[in-house]
Amino acid sequence: MKLRCLLIVLLVCFEAANFTGFSWTRLRRLSDEELINAAIQFNYPDIYSNLAELKADYSAFNPEIYYWNDLTGEIGTPIIAKLFGFKRFQVRLPDAAITVASDGTFRRSRRCSEKSWCRPAIAPDRRVLGIVGTVQDGSASNKAAKEFSVEWVDGSQGTVVISGTCFAAVSHSQKPALRIIAPGDTKSDNFVINDAYGYRLIDVPDINHAAYSATKIPEREFTQLRACDRSVQALTPAGERWQEKFKGISD
Repeated sequence: MKLRCLLIVLLVCFEAANFTGFSWTRLRRLSDEELINAAIQFNYPDIYSNLAELKADYSAFNPEIYYWNDLTGEIGTPIIAKLFGFKRFQVRLPDAAITVASDGTFRRSRRCSEKSWCRPAIAPDRRVLGIVGTVQDGSASNKAAKEFSVEWVDGSQGTVVISGTCFAAVSHSQKPALRIIAPGDTKSDNFVINDAYGYRLIDVPDINHAAYSATKIPEREFTQLRACDRSVQALTPAGERWQEKFKGISD
């Protein structure tokens, strides 16, 4: 009888923790501010470290925390997930939905855009999209793509610099959209970077396929790299710095 009562008590405690977001490793339920700051630190490394810093650029935006809703479509039925101990919070940031465990550790990130569950991306007070990228031809030797071009489209305007394998582009338009064009391309919309703000470092491993890796960088780093000098041209997928930049990134 005592054992049965003990098991019932343990089960009740387990499920109470599941339904409230209580963290056994922290021995408490993290505050909303702690969860938001954890999401911010992952999504904007070296850019923002807390909500106050984020609000300096997004003064009208207030992050939202969801425990019983799914912004990514990946959790399934929330109540069933909670019953089995999957205690996941989702934090809606300006450009992403960040999934954080009850102890504040990062689980996954999903970009917000017109075609995603969390849409659209929220623009900062000062709209800007700055991109520095390297473009390869898809070969094993990571050769620079020849004669590729980059242009601002869909009514957006900005500057573009191309130097060898590197390009740098920046726009202050309301809705910036950047198209990367392979040699002989008919300028299809398959390779357009849009619905995004801030500064990005990207790698296009194969100019003939509309796929790239991207990571956010602070404005000061964009300013240093936008000249497309040797320091940027060395950023190939095989380079140590490049691999470190993209380690663990999901955008």
